[in-house]
Amino acid sequence: MPGVTPLTVPQVIEWQMTHLEQAVVQMTQCSTILESEANSFENKVARSVDYYKGEAGEAARTRAKTDQGQIVATAGVLTQITTKTSSLVEDIKTNISAIKSGITSAEESRWDLFVQDNGTVRSRKSNAETAKDYWPAGVPAIAAKEIETNSLSSTITNALQAIERADREGAQQVASFLEQLPNSVKEAMARSLETGDPKLDAILRDYQVDNTDSGSRLWPTGAELALIRTKFPDFNPSMMTEEEIAAMNDLLISVDGPRAVWDYKNITEDAEKTAEQLYPDSQYEGQGDAFRHAYWNALMTQRFGEEWTTEMTTAHEKSGGNIAQREAMDLYNNSRGREIGLANPDASPAELQQIIQAEINNGSLVVVETKDSTGAEHAPKLANSNIDQGRTGQLPGVGLPLPGK
Repeated sequence: MPGVTPLTVPQVIEWQMTHLEQAVVQMTQCSTILESEANSFENKVARSVDYYKGEAGEAARTRAKTDQGQIVATAGVLTQITTKTSSLVEDIKTNISAIKSGITSAEESRWDLFVQDNGTVRSRKSNAETAKDYWPAGVPAIAAKEIETNSLSSTITNALQAIERADREGAQQVASFLEQLPNSVKEAMARSLETGDPKLDAILRDYQVDNTDSGSRLWPTGAELALIRTKFPDFNPSMMTEEEIAAMNDLLISVDGPRAVWDYKNITEDAEKTAEQLYPDSQYEGQGDAFRHAYWNALMTQRFGEEWTTEMTTAHEKSGGNIAQREAMDLYNNSRGREIGLANPDASPAELQQIIQAEINNGSLVVVETKDSTGAEHAPKLANSNIDQGRTGQLPGVGLPLPGK
C-alpha cells in the first residue's frame, strides 16, 4: 500500500488540457449520434406492424425496443462521463491559473520570494537580512513579508491540493460510470475478448468483480492516521475503496494494531520492488505484474490468513472501470498466490519467490498478450505466463468492464 505520490507545482503547470477538451467534444457527439440512431431504428421497426405480422414481427419489435433502451443507456453513460470530465477540466484549469498567478506574484514580490515544488512560498532572504535591508522599519517589514508569504503559500497549496483531488478522485468517479453500462453491452464485449482457449476464456469471464457502490477516498485520515503515525511517523495515506478501508480498519483494531497496517504496507512495497528487480521489462500486465500479485498474496496469506487477504485483494479491484483482461489477470494471479501461501506457510520470502517464478515459467499464471510472435501488435488478450516477455504490454488506465461474479 504505497502512499499517494503528491503532485508538484512543476508538474501541473505543464499540463495541457486541450486533448481532454477535444475528447469531451467527441464523446458528446458520439452520445448524440448513438441516441439518435437508436431512436430512429426503433421507430422504423415499430411502424412495421402493418406488413410484418405474427410472432416473428412482435419479436422483432420487442427486440428493437430492448436494443433501443440499451443503446440509449450507453449514450447516457457517455453523457455522464463528458459532463464530469468537462467539470474536472474547468476545475483543473482554474486552479492551474491560480498557481501560475501565485508564482508570478512571488517572482515580482519585493521580498525576493520563490515557490517550492510542494507549493510552499519562501523568501531567499532571512528575517535578519530583511530587517537589515529595511532598517529602521525592520519589524514591520518582516511582518509584511510573512503575511504575503503565507497568503501566497495558502493560495498555491490549496490550488495544488484541489488539482490532486480532481485528478485522483475525479478519475475514480469517471471510471465508475463505465460500470453503469448494461450487462448486455459488457457481455457482448466479453465475446470479442475471447482467445479460443477454454481455460483462459473461463478465467476472463469468471475472475471479475462488481464495482464498489461507495467510491474511493484517501485512507487513513484523521484519528486513524494520527494513531498509525504515533508508531510510524512516515506513514502516508492511499486511495482506497470503502471495502478496502473496512479491511484495513479491521487490521488497525487487531491485536497488532498499527504494526499490522505497517506490515501490510511493507509487504506491498516488497512485492513491487521484487517484481521490478526480477522482471524489469514486464511490470504492466506482463510477467512482472503477475509475479507481484502472486507474491503479494502469498506473503499476506502467511501474515494475515487467507480470508482477510481474499477480502482485501478482491476489494482492491473494485475501484471501477478496470479493463476486463487486467481485472481477470489480477484476480486469478491473486488466487494462485494465496494457494501458494497456504501450501507453504513456513516458506521464506526467497523460497516463495522461487515457487512463483517456477509457476510463471510453466505457464500457471496469466498475463495480457498485446503482440504476436513477430512483434506485431494486436488486440489485448489473456495468455499463459510462459510466453515471451516482449509480447506483453501496458493497457490504458480504464476500459470497458465485464459483469462481476
